[in-house]
Amino acid sequence: MSPHKTAQALALALIASACAGPPRLPTYHAQLGADFANAPATQQEPVADFWRGFGDADLDALVELALKANADLRIAGANLREARALANFADAQSKPSIGISADAARARTRDDQGEAQTQNVFAAGFDVAWEADLFGRIGGERQAAAAQALASEALVRAAQVSVASEVARNYFELRGLQEQLNVAQASLQTQRAVQQLVDARREAGRGSAFDSERASALAQTTAAGIPALEAALIRTRYRLAVLSGQLPTALDLRLASQKPLPGLKSVALERIGSPENLLRRRPDIAAAEQQVAAAAARVGVARSQLFPRLTLGGTLGLNAGRIGDLGSSASFAYNLGASLLWTLLDFGRNRAQIAAASARGEAAVIAYEKAVLGALEETEGALAAYTRTQRQTESLFGAAQSAGKAAEIARARFDAGTSDFLAVLDAERELLAARERLAQANTAGATSLVAVYKSLAGGWKP
Repeated sequence: MSPHKTAQALALALIASACAGPPRLPTYHAQLGADFANAPATQQEPVADFWRGFGDADLDALVELALKANADLRIAGANLREARALANFADAQSKPSIGISADAARARTRDDQGEAQTQNVFAAGFDVAWEADLFGRIGGERQAAAAQALASEALVRAAQVSVASEVARNYFELRGLQEQLNVAQASLQTQRAVQQLVDARREAGRGSAFDSERASALAQTTAAGIPALEAALIRTRYRLAVLSGQLPTALDLRLASQKPLPGLKSVALERIGSPENLLRRRPDIAAAEQQVAAAAARVGVARSQLFPRLTLGGTLGLNAGRIGDLGSSASFAYNLGASLLWTLLDFGRNRAQIAAASARGEAAVIAYEKAVLGALEETEGALAAYTRTQRQTESLFGAAQSAGKAAEIARARFDAGTSDFLAVLDAERELLAARERLAQANTAGATSLVAVYKSLAGGWKP
């Protein structure tokens, strides 16, 4: 190709280079209200370190340990370090590469007369190469790597919120299971005492074998539920230990003693922010947004492959037939120049890469939309569950009080001979069920509050 035609081709390539930059991918915009549909007044942001609001030293210690030793967090941290290293590598691609070379060879060649000659060749010098980013390939790689690093940072924050919430949820389930076990054991003691009373009445001729068997069946049924609660407690302790980066049995002694559920009154819900603030605060949405930016930059990188690459480089050094002559002025040598590489016919390879990058960009946009809708759904659902659970707990508390009074009345009437034993059994069953439901509701109330803070991303200060 003549110099004139080469200049024309380069001019056309420069004009077309506007198509090589990253495209503007469409961004999903949700139609948001001023407040959440299932929340109380929403004026301020949620507090960081939400678990400290419960005032439980064991919970605080477990969360702090998990934030240091949890395996998922350590993996996220390693991924972040990798992303930052790749971003540094992409930045370095825009700078020249400088190297030192040294060569020694013995060559056999022919001179101008055709005579064979054997001689030594020694060389030393500096090599420099730099690619001019005419069409955005290197810049696109830098943008993609930087966006990926930001996405990894957001994923670390998301993992921190998730781990803290998971530890708190399992801790509340542990305390709730301990309460249920306590209720079952206390009920079993009462039912066995009633069984002994019925047996004594039977021996005294005032009761029947039918009443004794029914009392025994109730006590055995209650006893049968205790191993399942104990197994659930063991599994929850194991889960807490692994979440905090320890062996499964490491917390057996520490969490063996029963403690009540932490009080929920100290944690208020009037500071949860607006839906718009939620989308700015959620780290998973921030990660999805950066993934879109990275995908757009990679589309630009794929488009840049349609245009030529221009590399400038050269060598500055010494070249002589003897090592001792390398310092002489005659040995000084240099080579400066430019290299242009342009693939004119690739049978659709670059176009296929552009199509693939565009499809990945479309998937990233859809993933961002999914993250936004999922965050809104999770938050509204968590708020709805929490507010309804509070009302349920209040009703179950009253039901448990009434069931306790009914059981006392039934036992007194049976002792006085004005009621049969069936009423006592029904009252005892209802009392046990009411206490179990109340314990479960208290646990659900605590875990639903954790779900609220997890959905609001209020569990970690960046």
